[in-house]
Amino acid sequence: MLFDATQMEKDARAYYDKMLDAKLDHIAELSGVDRAKFGKINPADFIEPSEFQNIDGYHYQQIGAWLREHKTDDNYLISPMDDDQLTANQISFKEHINTERIRASKCALEPIPARLALQFFRRNHRQSLPRITSASISYGLIYHGQLMGVMTYDKTAGGIRGHNHANYELLRLAFAHGKQIMGGASKLQKACEATMAALGEDEIFSYSNATINTGRVYVALGFEPTRIDRGQPFVIMEDFSLRRLIELHPHSTNRALARAHRLKAHVGGNITWTKSIK
Repeated sequence: MLFDATQMEKDARAYYDKMLDAKLDHIAELSGVDRAKFGKINPADFIEPSEFQNIDGYHYQQIGAWLREHKTDDNYLISPMDDDQLTANQISFKEHINTERIRASKCALEPIPARLALQFFRRNHRQSLPRITSASISYGLIYHGQLMGVMTYDKTAGGIRGHNHANYELLRLAFAHGKQIMGGASKLQKACEATMAALGEDEIFSYSNATINTGRVYVALGFEPTRIDRGQPFVIMEDFSLRRLIELHPHSTNRALARAHRLKAHVGGNITWTKSIK
C-alpha cells in the first residue's frame, strides 16, 4: 500500500517556509549582510521519489541542478540544517564585514598537530568536524602568537562522501573569526602541496559546499571543478524535524520510511574540485 504523502508535503513546505523566514532574518542580523542576499532551501522542494509513496501533483527535482541554476556569487542559500551563528560568521567573513586585515607575509607558517587543527575548526568553521587520520597534513598561520588560519589535507579515500578517491583531500580551510589573512590560503596551499609532492602525490581533490560558496578560493588555488553532486540525504520526520538518513539505519530503506510516514529529502550539494601537483 502506498503512503499518501500529499498532505504531509504541503504541511512540511509551510512549516519550513515559516522556519526559514525567521532563520534568514536572524542570520542577516548576526552577519550584518542585507537580507535580500539570502535564499531558502526548503527540504519539501527536494523530496526523493519512492515506489512506496505518492504525492499528488508533486514535481520531483534534483537539488544539484537547482543549485547550478540558483547559486551565484551574490547570494547565500540557507537550509534548516545551517547553524545560525556559524553561518553568519562565514558570510560576514566573505563579505569582509568587521574584519581585521592581516598580510600573510607577516604570519609565521608552521606544521601543526591534528588535535590543534580540529580545535581551530571547531571554533571557526561552520561545517561538522572531519575525520582526520595519521596521514593528515596540517599547516597553520601564526600572528603575534595566535593561530590565524589552518589548512588540513588527509588521505581519506573519499570515505567521507562515498567516492572512490585514493588521493589527498583538502578537508578544511578556515581563518580566525573576524580576521582576513590576505594571501593566507595561497601560503597554506603551497606548504601543503610541497609536503604532498615530497610524498610522491601527483593529484589532489576537494569538495566545497555549493550553497554558501561558489568556489572562488579553489579557482584561485588552481583547482578545476569536475562536477556538482547533491548532498547526503536527510529524512523529514513526522514532527518535521530533520535527521540524517544514515542515522536511521537499518530503518532507512524506502519501504521503512514510507511505513513510518517519513520522507527522504536533500538540503545541499557539493562541488568536486581536482588539481594536478606534478
